[in-house]
Amino acid sequence: MRTRLLNVGALLAASYIIFATPLIFAVEQRSPIWSLEFSPDGKTLAVGKYQWVELWDLETQRLIHTYEPHAGEVRSLKFSSQGTSDTENQQAQPLRLYTSGGIAAQSGEIRIWDVNSEELINSFEIHGDTIESITLSPSNTTLLTASMDEYSAVIDLTQLADATTPIDKQAKWLTQHVGRVLCTLYHPEGAYFVTGSEDKTIKVWNPETLNVLVNFDANDDAVYSLAYAANDDVIVSGAADNTVRTWRVTSAGDGEETPMGQDARQLTGTLVREYNGHQGAVYSVDCGMVSRRGNNRVAVIASGSADTSVIIWNLRSGNRYRTFDESTDAVYAVKLSPDGEFVAAGGRDGKLRVWNLQKRTLTHEF
Repeated sequence: MRTRLLNVGALLAASYIIFATPLIFAVEQRSPIWSLEFSPDGKTLAVGKYQWVELWDLETQRLIHTYEPHAGEVRSLKFSSQGTSDTENQQAQPLRLYTSGGIAAQSGEIRIWDVNSEELINSFEIHGDTIESITLSPSNTTLLTASMDEYSAVIDLTQLADATTPIDKQAKWLTQHVGRVLCTLYHPEGAYFVTGSEDKTIKVWNPETLNVLVNFDANDDAVYSLAYAANDDVIVSGAADNTVRTWRVTSAGDGEETPMGQDARQLTGTLVREYNGHQGAVYSVDCGMVSRRGNNRVAVIASGSADTSVIIWNLRSGNRYRTFDESTDAVYAVKLSPDGEFVAAGGRDGKLRVWNLQKRTLTHEF
């Protein structure tokens, strides 16, 4: 053993003498984590990386499957909701995983995977740049995109089998943003959908007429992420101005006759609260209900930032509930588990971390 150590020492010395530089050993490179999504039952977690998606079993902390290949960074993930597409027959839909990404300044890509069979069901290119975010309607029949090409597309998933019409002709295009569209959100009951953009605005849309119902413009920089807090009926956003915000959409003009040419659904919106504390851009937000002592549950927001921290906020008071700072680089994605027990985060350092919110402890790192 001593002889081997001496040989290694001699090799290092020779490297420095001959080349005047130390011998450098290769370090394994990790792909940044761009997106996260819990399965509806909370037992597995999908992790979007560069050209592939990993599916992890949280109980065993084992990798179940890798979905590949993808064209580039997998920027957004979405599991289909667990429901029924046929209310008469009540047939459960198979669980599907939708992924988006693409190649910068070239194309946007959507892939649809069957989770049980692990097979690719469909894939198509749409947009002239990467697709930063996707969201599904509650019925799983409509897919909404947000792209770096400054457009959003509304895609009828029931028409994908129609091979005679190109996908870009099937889609309905939203062109009202004047900057790159970075995030999307569907109201859980389908009342409206939302887009956020580099143009600093958040737009609330009528899903039937595709008209803008409300335009929020109180952000000071690009809007990176959106979430919905169902218990408090507010939209949550994270922006490049280091701020988390909540917004409320309410009905307006009840009982009044709709003026000619205007949308029949009259809505208005207000900024509810700002959450200040991050020292860098807020790349990702999520929200849910967390259990406390005495079986009390509190509405919270999770936010991940360029400052490497994950902050859990009390949604109603605006106070910090928890702060996790184990990440060593920018946090690109945060997700709360469906039961509110865990928060997961990933980012530039390529490590997935999961914390137990009640115990305030790091439970998973891989």
